[in-house]
Amino acid sequence: MFIISKLFTYLCLPPGIFIIILFLAAIYAKKAKIIFFSAAVLLWAISTKFVSNLLLYPLEHNFKADNITPSSVVVLGGGTNSYDVLKASPDAFKREVYGLLIAKENNLPFVFTGGGIKKIKEAENVKKDIELITKTCGCKIKTYYENKSLDTYENAKFTAALFKKLNLPKKIYLVTSAYHMKRSVKIFKNFGFKIIPKPVGFFYNPAYTAWDIFPNAGSFFHSYKAIHEYFGLIKAILLGK
Repeated sequence: MFIISKLFTYLCLPPGIFIIILFLAAIYAKKAKIIFFSAAVLLWAISTKFVSNLLLYPLEHNFKADNITPSSVVVLGGGTNSYDVLKASPDAFKREVYGLLIAKENNLPFVFTGGGIKKIKEAENVKKDIELITKTCGCKIKTYYENKSLDTYENAKFTAALFKKLNLPKKIYLVTSAYHMKRSVKIFKNFGFKIIPKPVGFFYNPAYTAWDIFPNAGSFFHSYKAIHEYFGLIKAILLGK
């Protein structure tokens, strides 16, 4: 029963069902067989743990730290939901908590950067999380919030302006998701920051099982995140950001 349940999950739910449809289209289509077949193979590949790990490894490993003593902890936003008890998304919440732990351990100020779009007030939502956490644990941590940025480039730009206003040295622990760290470091360095990377929320996981040959939504999501980062890195290099 367990095997049947697993096969149903992998083959009858997305993305597996769409891969099967594409393979069937490649078999029965009179034209464009190669297109359907190639699409099926590509979708299968990026939906497996083997390929998602292959894409993630260069992003989530070999971080280089500057030889500094940081003056603060900078945490990058990653999405919030104002209806939830804890407002930050799962990835963003890991960043929040890890940043707070580092700030508390080293007696440093905690700086959050993230604005959000339209009615999403990310910094305001995160502030509620931080107040709840610090109040519950009895922690006293000096906090600052940058609430205008919409992307990583603006995270760095507006954080640099905040540091200038607060007269803080641009020597920081930088906290963000592991897959997002290399792009974040590159962009923040362009604004004069010296950085010790503190990645959290690793997606790379080399523990394999026989089931990993089957496509699954989790691996597809991880591949998507990695591919998005590579495009972001290319854009940052081309635009000098």
